[in-house]
Amino acid sequence: MKKEQRLEAEKFLLQQISDENPNFVDDTMQKFSVSRSTVYNYINTLQNNGELERVGGSMPYRILYKTARFTVDTSREHSEDRMFNRDVAPLIADLPANVQKIWRYAFTAMMNNALEHSRATAIVCVVSRSRLCTIIGILDNGVGIFRRIQQDQKDKGGEIPTAAEAASMLYAGGYTSDPENHAGEGIFFTSRLMDHFVIRSDYQFFTLSDDEDEEGGERFRGTAVQMALNNDTLRELSTVMNRYIDPEDGFVHTEIPVARFFDGDFPVSRSEARRLLAAIEDFRSAELDFSGIEEVGRDFAHEFCAILEQNPTLHPMVKNAPAAVVAALRRAGLHEGGFLTEV
Repeated sequence: MKKEQRLEAEKFLLQQISDENPNFVDDTMQKFSVSRSTVYNYINTLQNNGELERVGGSMPYRILYKTARFTVDTSREHSEDRMFNRDVAPLIADLPANVQKIWRYAFTAMMNNALEHSRATAIVCVVSRSRLCTIIGILDNGVGIFRRIQQDQKDKGGEIPTAAEAASMLYAGGYTSDPENHAGEGIFFTSRLMDHFVIRSDYQFFTLSDDEDEEGGERFRGTAVQMALNNDTLRELSTVMNRYIDPEDGFVHTEIPVARFFDGDFPVSRSEARRLLAAIEDFRSAELDFSGIEEVGRDFAHEFCAILEQNPTLHPMVKNAPAAVVAALRRAGLHEGGFLTEV
């Protein structure tokens, strides 16, 4: 087998192990028309290269990552682009150009948040790479992102949100505690660029992932951001941006995962409807993804439709709503044009 084919087979094998496919040996044999002994030769090579480790159990191997870390003293370093060029870019220099561009945007956006909003004295960055993907973590010892939002709301004289409500304010994008200097777009776009994205602070977290564990876990003081991206992703920075940005008017379209917005609860009250629609009032259009919401309360549905009737400039589109939610919103007055049928 030629070197290129062998590398492809090894990568396929790594992906099957990463996906915890119990038939990883047989599937590799079948896909590349090789013998069982050849597949185990690949496994031995991967172990010798430090890419795979035998652990036993039902899935006897696990992927290994090569890890580098650096610490930022915020009293001395203030330039996130210099940090990227010095400490991160050399570690991903062999990746495709589109992947490097995404990482440059994501790293500098999240590091800038830590430098300018967290009030941290130190920031730790951890870069972990396998042949399949790259993971970057940015951890600071600051006040904590959700506590910062709570304090910001208190200072503005409004109700102090819970930690979960503070997290929900990030889903639509555009929120910032410093509107004169920041647009509040970094978390929104970075979360859409990554394959996996999560922010943790105290016991609360922000993520778009459906499989993120919401229970337990240790308290993290400060803010921890974890980002993961497939090394071979075909995603383009400009394509993702163009879904939400108008060339002349800027960030005009947004989307909200409603189940995440309400921290896994189904919305029942008028105040929840007001909070959801307030999150999109500055956008030209918005998609409200009701995946995971099995039902909504009558008061929520009535207030939702009443606000839309009073504010014709609001243009939310409901998508992935189950029959019970669709029926409740239609009874409350949401017309057919307010629904998207595609999943």
